[in-house]
Amino acid sequence: MSNSQENAQAINMAMNAGKTYFKEKYDLNVEFTRHKFNPPDLGTDVGLYGHLTEDPDTEVFLLINYETLDVVTASVPKELIKK
Repeated sequence: MSNSQENAQAINMAMNAGKTYFKEKYDLNVEFTRHKFNPPDLGTDVGLYGHLTEDPDTEVFLLINYETLDVVTASVPKELIKK
């Protein structure tokens, strides 16, 4: 598999895991619109940038390890976080 195919597969898996994370943790439906890999010497994380499916003006962010699919950090407007 080529490097670009591996990157595309890693992004696809990370985005799917990120959508599941936001749905399970915050009951939010999100759509990721762009990504940015961390430099390889800083680890195997990718930043996913997007917005709520039903509100494109409400942005979300997720930093996820694309090898383990463990979430490093997430950002969502605090008024949307349900207690």
